[in-house]
Amino acid sequence: MAAMTVSAPTRQLCGSTFADDDVPEALAVLALYDGPERERVHRALVRLSGGRLDRLRDWLEEAKRRPETVLWFGEEPTDVSPETHAFGVEWINAFIDKHLDAPPQQPA
Repeated sequence: MAAMTVSAPTRQLCGSTFADDDVPEALAVLALYDGPERERVHRALVRLSGGRLDRLRDWLEEAKRRPETVLWFGEEPTDVSPETHAFGVEWINAFIDKHLDAPPQQPA
């Protein structure tokens, strides 16, 4: 499967979100998403990552399964208050971060 290109506006968003050294890898990760609503999902992924490549990769996996979830968290939904939405994003990112730091589970 060929990697999809990333638009100029999304490249600019990456440049303002990620450290300079991380931008090329962030763009490479984004290029792996070829599902529906590509531009919107790319922007949502960058926002949700908070400039962290590990989060970007985790959110990409979610986008491949359920792009509508990434769009809900990465944009401004109208079905909840901004405060509730912000809490949800912070909670999910904390969950992702905790999962990344957890040691691998040993088989029982």
